[in-house]
Amino acid sequence: MPDVASPSTDDAAAGDAGRRIRLDADDRRDQILKGARRLFAERPYSGVSTTELAAAAGTTRTNLHYYFGTKRGLYLEVLREFGQLPALPAERAGRATGPAELARLFARWLDVLEQHPQTIMTMIGTTAPGSDPEVEAVFRDGLRAWEDRLIAVLELRDDPSTRAMIRSFQGMVSAAIAEWLHGSSLTKAQVQALLTRTLLCIAEDVAR
Repeated sequence: MPDVASPSTDDAAAGDAGRRIRLDADDRRDQILKGARRLFAERPYSGVSTTELAAAAGTTRTNLHYYFGTKRGLYLEVLREFGQLPALPAERAGRATGPAELARLFARWLDVLEQHPQTIMTMIGTTAPGSDPEVEAVFRDGLRAWEDRLIAVLELRDDPSTRAMIRSFQGMVSAAIAEWLHGSSLTKAQVQALLTRTLLCIAEDVAR
């Protein structure tokens, strides 16, 4: 069993001299996540080892276990990141989000998905029977966060009907992404336009 009582400072064993950098706790954690995102984007969970994850972050397996407990814990944390939408300037300024800003929001999100197709397709696949319950829980938590975020961003009335519309929209999002990344029936630009127009239509309907 790895010693998880404290982080290892012996990163020299993890890579070449250019990667042997002492980092503080937050930076080290971010470095591990960055390496994990890249590896899990390229290969499924079973195809990535803890040794490879540590090497990708320029650290040791002891540090990996210290910050995330297990390879499984690290994987679930990577998946959680995909349940979050990027921040919008309008949110920080406290003003309503317009069509152009909403389009930029989806453009930035789709850019991330394009770099990590294996990860997002894993999450979309959690709706299938017999799927991984832990991954499904992460996916469901992400969908609930989407509901709250989109209602706030678009200043929608928060009631059961609005939330049902957002959940229906989320189902369309998953289908559109699968058509783009897996089926190649839609382009990224088409998906961006579809998501933007559909969500704006929902906002207009709720406002009536």
